[in-house]
Amino acid sequence: MTGAADGIGKALALAFAKEGAQVAGCSRGAERLDSLAKEIEGAGHIFFAADLSTAEGVRAFFDKVQEAFDGVDVLVNNVGAVLKLGNFFEVSDEDWENSFQINLMSAVRLCRMSIPALRKSSCPRIINISSVAASHPQEIFPHYNAMKAALSNLTVSLAQTLAENGICVNTISPGPVWSRSWEQEAAAGGDASSIEEAKKNIMEQTGESIPLKRMGMPEDLTGLALFLASEQSSWITATNFTVDGGVTRNPF
Repeated sequence: MTGAADGIGKALALAFAKEGAQVAGCSRGAERLDSLAKEIEGAGHIFFAADLSTAEGVRAFFDKVQEAFDGVDVLVNNVGAVLKLGNFFEVSDEDWENSFQINLMSAVRLCRMSIPALRKSSCPRIINISSVAASHPQEIFPHYNAMKAALSNLTVSLAQTLAENGICVNTISPGPVWSRSWEQEAAAGGDASSIEEAKKNIMEQTGESIPLKRMGMPEDLTGLALFLASEQSSWITATNFTVDGGVTRNPF
């Protein structure tokens, strides 16, 4: 489980552990991982701080997983970041490269390393957390939009490559889900009381554009992820599942 310390990753880690899974979680923030370790149910979990935008960081995390566990059943590629807010003219070559490494290559490398272990699993799954920005990009942060589209595309390619091994590969694409980045926006300029007011305003304003009239919460993704990791999803692969409160309204 990558990007496990906050938001969607944390919600998924807690949900999988509640169902009895042993979780290997990775994030850059060691303190936030320590907090997750105190909150998560069950025993035998491991949490490792690493920068997954680098090949060395991915290798260090995967080596830790191999040391701790006999195998891998479910790989959840959740880590991702916008990194820089801006339109096409405001993002540099370096911004594009950084986005490529964290949003796409982290998943590519972990898939490559995990596939031998997944082939030995009785219920092997890869779940990639993409975004509605992959199929419905806006003017803002084109580098992030493009990399999430690439991740969704990778899902379909991998699903075909790994079908003969029974490894199901699917994508979950969230819409506007409350996360650490939204928290940081709310906290940008005020004291505790104004932060709470800013959070409320952001949620209400964003919710107005959503048919279900509220922003998503990380927990809104956990039921689908658990289903895709289960034996009940054994004939589902190469598919993108949109979880966005009805924002994209795509019938196909």
